[in-house]
Amino acid sequence: MVGTSAIGALAGCTGNGGNGNGGNGNGNGNGNGNGNGGNGDTTPTPEEGYDREIDKVFMSPDSLEIDLWRAFLNGMKEAAQDFGMTADAQDHGGQLSQQISQIEGAITSGADIIAATAPSDSGVRSLAETAVSNGVPFFEYWSMGKWLLPSSVGEEFVQYQIPETFHAGAIPAKVLFEEMGGEGNYVMILGPEGHIGSYRQQGALAAAEEYPDINLLDQIYSGGWTRRHGREVMSSFISNYGDDIDGVYANNGTLGLGAASVLSENDMAIPFTGFDGALSNIEYLQNNGPDSGEPYQVQEQAAPPFWQGGWAVAKGWDWLHGWRPETPERMMWVRTLTVLNPELDQSKFSDLETRFATPEEYLSVAYSDGHSPYDWKAMSVHESGDDWDPQHELVPIRQSEWNQLQWTEDNRPNNLDIPDAYDDEEFFDQIEEDYRRRNENGDNPYL
Repeated sequence: MVGTSAIGALAGCTGNGGNGNGGNGNGNGNGNGNGNGGNGDTTPTPEEGYDREIDKVFMSPDSLEIDLWRAFLNGMKEAAQDFGMTADAQDHGGQLSQQISQIEGAITSGADIIAATAPSDSGVRSLAETAVSNGVPFFEYWSMGKWLLPSSVGEEFVQYQIPETFHAGAIPAKVLFEEMGGEGNYVMILGPEGHIGSYRQQGALAAAEEYPDINLLDQIYSGGWTRRHGREVMSSFISNYGDDIDGVYANNGTLGLGAASVLSENDMAIPFTGFDGALSNIEYLQNNGPDSGEPYQVQEQAAPPFWQGGWAVAKGWDWLHGWRPETPERMMWVRTLTVLNPELDQSKFSDLETRFATPEEYLSVAYSDGHSPYDWKAMSVHESGDDWDPQHELVPIRQSEWNQLQWTEDNRPNNLDIPDAYDDEEFFDQIEEDYRRRNENGDNPYL
């Protein structure tokens, strides 16, 4: 991940200095990190590397019954095989204590890399500290601790990777409003209140300001991301508003499918949105268009779960061979793709700042099940040197965007020490440009 051409050669990017933007052995380059989290001699320095055989990676998702996480695991397995490793996973079912126990057990059994999604943002610290205390590199996906910087936990907390929120939340709304003809009433089904994913709501509300004839009837936090939650909220909306509803903004594809089942039962063939890139959503929008007589999903705003699983392996491999990410690389947005309903006219949405993929293109990569076009070793600094290529668009999360994480001055801890590097916009510009250039020059399977 480190922008080796923009910042310096690999050997120069892994020092332990405390000079602001330079060496980042402590994760922030300014002496404000916590070193190796008190894990003795197990943490490799950039010069030493790891002191045991690297052969296992462990994933801890919500539920492997959700196809999104199965795709994540498949990407992890494919990449692990390329690096001579094995990959395993256990789902925690929303129970933090169980998740911590599973991660501890995996580390005891020899796991060298941990990738996880906490059941809530408040659980991230406990997971990260479990990995840090054992000297194991840790990657957090889709949840984000409130005002929890990786550097405040330890250098083993390698990276947050979060699907963009505000911008990606606006795109589905614009597609929905256009499909509604620029007028009418819509409702919003949100995820759990306080979860970073629910901030997509703000992007949708901002998009609605461009459509004066679009009216929001109601919005409800569902309390979860399942079809059952989507059904419950949609049933409430129909009880209250009935045929006045012309469209549904669902903050997650699975919520949308739950809503669609209720709409179908009430003969309401109206459009709805999706987010996350689940297989079931892609298949639904393939088979249900505006003329199907059924509720139809206009798009799926998709993060690439298969790629995310493999990325954790490639960068964990790098970390275990001495690579250290720069401060901007430790909290990153992963750009989403827009998988458009094939019966909609893409030219209507040419002004959207997004990359489009057809359902077939997306499925062939995200759910390739061990036969993807990714070159996992090309993502590795250790394996590919200065020619490494992320093969997807990643952008550092800047301090000016922390409000999108629901980090506000009102909830900021009084004693929080923010590393100086976060104030260095030029440094963030360099990292962002380096990632952009590498992705532009490399092979992105979706393009």
